[in-house]
Formats: sequence, structure tokens, C-alpha cells
Amino acid sequence: MNDWKVIKSEIAYKKALERTISIFHAEPGTPEFEELEQLLILVKDYEDKYILL
Repeated sequence: MNDWKVIKSEIAYKKALERTISIFHAEPGTPEFEELEQLLILVKDYEDKYILL
């Protein structure tokens, strides 16, 4: 498990997306689920700041 803090670069963003996809079906109550919740917030924050839709 990675201790994600903030996503500051496109490389880190892509790494976070890959990890999010790999643990997407994590079961509640597991460390992977907690990591997934954190990643989803960080990915959305990065997208809101740097990716124009």
C-alpha cells in the first residue's frame, strides 16, 4: 500500500489511476478499500485542478 498524500504531476496522476483501477473492487474494511477511497479523492482533486474538460 502506498501512503498517498497529493498528486502533483502527470506521472503521479497516471500511477494513481493505475493503482485505482487495480484495487477498484476492494472490499470495504480492507486496507485496499481505504487506499481506494483516498485515491479517488486525490485523483478527482488533480483532475479538477489540471484537466480541462
